[in-house]
Amino acid sequence: MMIATPTLRQRIATLRWALPVALGLLAVTYQIGPARWIHDYYSHAAHYASEIVLYGLVGPMAVFLAVAQVGRWLEEKERVERLARAHEQRLASITAASADAILSLDSEGHIESWNQGAELIFGFAVDEIQGRPLPHLLGGGEAAEVEFRWLVESVRGAGFIRGHETTCRDAEGREVDVELTATQLADGTGQSVGLSVILRDVTERRRREAEIRRLNASLREQVAERTRELAEKVDQLARANADLQKLDRMRSEFVSVVSHQLRAPLTNMHGAVEHIEAGCDTMTATCARMLPIVNQQVARLDRLVRDVLNAARIEAGQLVIQSEPMSVLPLVTQIVEQTRARRADRPFSLPTKPGLPLVLADRDRVAEILANLLDNADKYSPRGKGVAVEVRADETEVTLSVRDCGPGLPPGDLDRIFDKYYRADNSDAQAAYGYGLGLYVCRRLVEAQGGRIWAENGAGGGAVFSFTLPAVG
Repeated sequence: MMIATPTLRQRIATLRWALPVALGLLAVTYQIGPARWIHDYYSHAAHYASEIVLYGLVGPMAVFLAVAQVGRWLEEKERVERLARAHEQRLASITAASADAILSLDSEGHIESWNQGAELIFGFAVDEIQGRPLPHLLGGGEAAEVEFRWLVESVRGAGFIRGHETTCRDAEGREVDVELTATQLADGTGQSVGLSVILRDVTERRRREAEIRRLNASLREQVAERTRELAEKVDQLARANADLQKLDRMRSEFVSVVSHQLRAPLTNMHGAVEHIEAGCDTMTATCARMLPIVNQQVARLDRLVRDVLNAARIEAGQLVIQSEPMSVLPLVTQIVEQTRARRADRPFSLPTKPGLPLVLADRDRVAEILANLLDNADKYSPRGKGVAVEVRADETEVTLSVRDCGPGLPPGDLDRIFDKYYRADNSDAQAAYGYGLGLYVCRRLVEAQGGRIWAENGAGGGAVFSFTLPAVG
């Protein structure tokens, strides 16, 4: 609970009657008690001396102290008044220099004060607007009166209102969007004497907000339009993808059917040529020259069909790998001997490295890889030049390499040589024919078994094709 501090007027009034009463009580008390005792036991001189001290010194001293206290009270009052005036001047300066419109209203709602910010926002000079009711600034009319009564009632109930957005009119009749804050003004007794109103111009802010809303709406429309277009594109792509998948299945089925249908006549042709060679008693010069050519072309077509079938199985996800521990050298020897039987004029060198670790691989697929690489080396090596097969191993894998004596590979083709249908020489006058499928099939077969394959040029010329197979741990 707060204790009210007495005012200066109240203090002086209290001192005015308290000082005489205190002096009177002091005199009475002295006469009843000490004065009689001094008169009875001491001389008249002592009695007169005590009265002189009491009435000549104590009374004036009490008056002096009272007057001094009144002086201190007056000095304190002046100091407080100076501080209050300085504070009022500071507030007046802030109000005058504020960019917002700050105005005060009397109890009837008429404008009493009008700062520079209000003049800049609304264009009214002080003498033009002073004394006019606030509804005049709010645009006049019944709507302005209703809004003003609502403001007064709201401030009377809560003591203030903050953030109320409304529209005013400036001196030229243009609308000004403002944010209104109103506070009740009261006198010393707490009675309402008017309102303090602050008006902040938010026209530019509202314009920016409206622009942002417009941009957001435009952006939403664009996003919706782009979303619709994207959905249409996705549907088109889905349909195109379905068509492509259908075409791819048809292509794979066609390739598979045609390849299978080609294998039978090729096998028959190869058997027929062998039968002619074995059963013909008298071989003419033409037959002796043409039968090997027919046999060679049949073998070439057979390899092509085999590569096409392998590529089709790989791309259709039908490639089956049956890995098992196996020894590399016996398989290498078998494939080299088969190749040598077809090319008796080509010297082949085999690895002689006993004690190689077993590899985890599919025997038939490794045989296809080696056969393809040996055929490739045979195609690009000059007549009479040898082809070497090398094998090396470390703790994790076994590496097989096929080295030819051909012209080697252009540096730009080393990374692309295993791409589908890619050939280092695509001219019509190729020394060795092919369709760019063999090395592609080799790469996919090696990778399916967990290995790597690459090509490089040998230090002494020719190309070296190498691939790895994982060693059995």
